Amino acid sequence: MDAMSDPTITCPNCKTEIKLTESLAAPLIESTRLQYETMIADKDADVAKREASIKEQQVAIAKANLIAASCGRSM
Repeated sequence: MDAMSDPTITCPNCKTEIKLTESLAAPLIESTRLQYETMIADKDADVAKREASIKEQQVAIAKANLIAASCGRSM
């Protein structure tokens, strides 16, 4: 197969080579794209949750430091 020809797949039943043209590959490409977009969205949501948790912890620490400082102690 030269570099410019369409990729082919081989039928597991009859061993016929089938050109994997854009029209044949489109549903597979779309399905894979949707799977990856879903995975990325899930990861983005996880990162956002972690960032929110870290910000909450930072606020709690800052409040605790203010309270300690107002009492004359430092943490």
